[in-house]
This record gives sequence, structure tokens and C-alpha cells, in this order.
Amino acid sequence: ATGAAATGVEAMDWASLHAEAAATARGAELAREEAARQEGGGEAHVEAELRLPAGATEADAARLTYYRDHAGWCPYCQKLWMLIELKKIPCRIERINMRSYGPKPASFLSKVPSGLLPVIELDGQVVTESLVIMQLLEQQFPGGADGPYGPSMLPAQGDSEGLARANALLKLERELFGAWCGLVFRPEMPGAGMFGGGPQGGFDATLRKVDDALGETSGPWFMGGDAPTIVDLQYVSHIERMNASVLYWKGVQLRGSGTYKHLDAWFDAFERLPEYRATQSDYYTHVMDIPPQYGGGFSSGSTAQKSAAAAIDGAGWRLPLKLSVGDAEPLTAHHAAQGEEAWRHEAAWELSQNGAAVARFACRGMGEEDGRYGAPLADPNAKPDLDFLPHVEGALQHITATMLDGSAVSGDASPAAGTAGAAAKAAADATRAEGAAPGLAACLEYLQKRVGVPRDMSFPAAMQLRAHIAWYMDRLADEP
Repeated sequence: ATGAAATGVEAMDWASLHAEAAATARGAELAREEAARQEGGGEAHVEAELRLPAGATEADAARLTYYRDHAGWCPYCQKLWMLIELKKIPCRIERINMRSYGPKPASFLSKVPSGLLPVIELDGQVVTESLVIMQLLEQQFPGGADGPYGPSMLPAQGDSEGLARANALLKLERELFGAWCGLVFRPEMPGAGMFGGGPQGGFDATLRKVDDALGETSGPWFMGGDAPTIVDLQYVSHIERMNASVLYWKGVQLRGSGTYKHLDAWFDAFERLPEYRATQSDYYTHVMDIPPQYGGGFSSGSTAQKSAAAAIDGAGWRLPLKLSVGDAEPLTAHHAAQGEEAWRHEAAWELSQNGAAVARFACRGMGEEDGRYGAPLADPNAKPDLDFLPHVEGALQHITATMLDGSAVSGDASPAAGTAGAAAKAAADATRAEGAAPGLAACLEYLQKRVGVPRDMSFPAAMQLRAHIAWYMDRLADEP
């Protein structure tokens, strides 16, 4: 049965939905970007497999193969990914699962028996360790005054003062990383935070030192100048995760709190760079993907912590969806300028492009878990219950159509007649009458909680999809 036949309410097929999404301004933009990626061009993107900056050829890219995690969630891969994009180094990219997200191919393990990421293969030589790789790439592909490859990522060899500052800052980054691990990933001792001490006090003090170091230069970057360097890249992937994890497990807001003004300006500068935005994740994805990599976080249990965790876990995934640059998890200025309609259309474009496979994936919500891999956002060997596929596919097609015409953005339980939202409500009513609503809701929730950033779409588009799924689930639960 098709999705329409399962409910008795007509739903557009995936090809028609994708054509409609592609006809929107945002959909057309996404289609152009995808076409450019196929040729090695366009902006940085999680799915890019070939990077050919202007004037580069595939022969140029043959020198370097970059192996990074499949979903864009590894912090060490992220910093190297940004460096390659900022320096516009021609390369091929192969995406490999992190250990907790699925098996690694034998071809990769034959090169890197440890399986650790990131890895490069440069002129036939395999190199591991992100900081070592970044330094090597700066030497082989010099930038700034020394060569054509983007900005210079290290101080000049004769710049003893600059080298000393860079080394001191890299040492401070390791101190901050240790303070973060001590705060988030170890249980709190009774009375540890009295008088401003304990892990929270130590972390705060170290982060203030980082903020002060940023304030020592005239621009937003650690080493001054007009562009980030290896020092900035070394910091940003973990501070991005600190913003999410310290709020989620400790109830303490870092970004936008007014306490770390130089760090706020630094993030604003990063978010003006498409090379960073392509790699940036959202808080929900981070708090799901951090535990498999670092271990589970320990919640403080404070009122602020419980409220923050609830919001990140989905309390805010409701229509009407309100996102702004001033939120605890702020929109980038770039995304804010796109607007709500563009976010909906991006979500619709991405979902409709692979709708049949996504529907099968969602059926895992009523299927069997495998459990061999410990990541909440991935269970590659789970078995879907395909008996639910007609209902799931029909529901997702209605959700996609509703995102396209915007008829549910107000959160109204009864959208106007003749709209996609009205058809979606009728389909949900029919499913409930059949007695299939609980199983369908379980499948939709399974999908909703596995929409990842940047793997699947941007943060505001992901929020639109999550919120529209929640709206449809509410319609399944409506009283007849």
C-alpha cells in the first residue's frame, strides 16, 4: 500500500514533493549547490567528496585524500576540515564511521589499523593526529605571503614572538579541555563548588583566561590578522561543544551570557565564514554525539540545568517555532537573514530528496534494536518494522507538504481548508481511527530524535522538521 492508501487521504509522492521543493528559492539554491559539489566546487558541505578550488584539477586533488567522520560530528575532523576549506586545498574526501557509529571499511583499516580519525594520505603517505596534519598541510600548501593557499595558518619561522604566543595558546587550550572534562564528565563531589571553587570554578577561571587572550588582539582572532589560524581552529571545535554540554549538564550558559564577550565576538566572526557554518552542529546533536566519544555527562540537577536540558531535548520543538540570534542557542546572523520560510523549504527539500529511505529508517521505531554501537543517533544494524511503512511514508509526505505551504506554522490544530496542513490533519485522523496512531507516533518520534546537524541539514531547518513532526504527532493524539 502507498502512504495515501494507508490513510485514505491523498498524499503527494516524493518526486512531486521534491519538484515542488526545488521550485522554491531555497530549494533552487540547494540544487545549484549540489550540482556545483558534484564538480568539486561550491561551498563547504558535509557531503562533499571532491574539492577543486578555482583553477584546480582532479590531478591536483589526487595528491591529498582526507578521511573524516561520516556525519560531521568528530571535533578533531572538524578543525582539519575547516583548515582544508579555508586554505582551499584541492583534495578528495572519504567519509568513515566513527567507531561508535558503525563498522569501518576494511580498505581504511588496512591503511590505519587503529581506525582513528582524522587521517590524510598525502603523496602516498598516511598521517594521523589532527594538529600534526594541520601543521604539515601548512608546510606543504603555504598561504598568505608564502604561497597561494588561502591565509597563513602559522606564524612565520622567524617570528619568535608569534610562535611563542601560538605555543602558549595551544597549551592553554589543553588546560581548558582538561577543565571541561573535569567539569562535565566526572561526578560532582559534595560541596565542591562552595566559594566559587571546584570543577565549575576551575573551568570558569580557565575560560576567562581564554577570553582575556582573545581580548589582547585588535580583531576577533587569537593571533590577530584578518583570518583564523591553527590556534583558532584548535579551540573552536571543542568550545562549540562546551557551549552545548555545559548548558545541558550544568545549566550554565557560556555563549551570549555577557561573561565572555571576546569569545562571543570570536564565534560571531567564525559564523560569518561559510567554511565554519558547514561544519557547525547544534546543541541537541552535540549532547547526543558527545557521550559515545567522551563518556556520559553528569547533570548538576539544578533548576537551571533541568530547564536547559528539557529545552535542548525537545521542549522547544513546537510550532510556532521561535528562533533568534539572542537565544541560549543562537541563530547565526546568516540563518536569521534567510528567514523561517527558507528553513522550512530546506527541510522539505532535504527530506523529499531521500524520502523513501528516510521512511524505512523511521520504521525502526517499531522494529528491533541491534545495540552493537553505542551512539544514540545511530544504530546501523537495527531492523525496521516495515508493516508501518505505508503509514510512516504517508505521514512524512504530508509533513513535507505542510512545510512547503506553511499552513501549520502557527501551530493551529485545524489548519485552513484546502491546505496541506488540513490534509495532514485528515490523514492523522484516519490513522487514529484505524488504531495505528501509537505505532506511527513511535516511528515519527524515532526519526525526530535522530535528525542530526550538520549531517542532515542546517540547525534552523532541523528545528523546523522536528517541530513539524511534533505537530503531526499532536494531531495523531487529538481527541476525535
